[in-house]
Amino acid sequence: MPPRLFLRTGWLLAGLITLLFTSGCGSGYNLGNITVNLVNFMPASAALLESSGVMTLRYTNENTIPIGLSGSTHKIFLNGSYVGKTVSKQPLGLAALSTITQDVTVNFENLALVKQLVAMRDQQTASYRVDSILYLTSGEENLSIKTSSTGSVDLRALAPLMR
Repeated sequence: MPPRLFLRTGWLLAGLITLLFTSGCGSGYNLGNITVNLVNFMPASAALLESSGVMTLRYTNENTIPIGLSGSTHKIFLNGSYVGKTVSKQPLGLAALSTITQDVTVNFENLALVKQLVAMRDQQTASYRVDSILYLTSGEENLSIKTSSTGSVDLRALAPLMR
């Protein structure tokens, strides 16, 4: 075998081995850039010890590939304080470079704070933070993406829930 052909074959083999080890078992695509924003709150039910509301979440997929979520969890903070969480088993498809909304029920665990925020007549909005974990299933592999977003939301629709 001529030395040049041997050298080219060696480089080709080294490149293939490197590609094999860097690609691993997954697709090699790094998922990210998915944001979850709180759009709206609506009252759902009120009880003496537990109240819930329906919140509309907006998912934005900034990836160039579609993503299918198998579920999600979300912790909600208003004006810096934890108020509740929600868990969703509803599958959700996010097309590439798109936005979609989903209504989920949140159980308020800090109802006193929510009542205090709604009772403030001069302040119609509250700052929020949503910490989310998005679950994906790829073949037999279960993946999760953690994301957090902030903004402000109008709480006036929750007033009937607080009476």
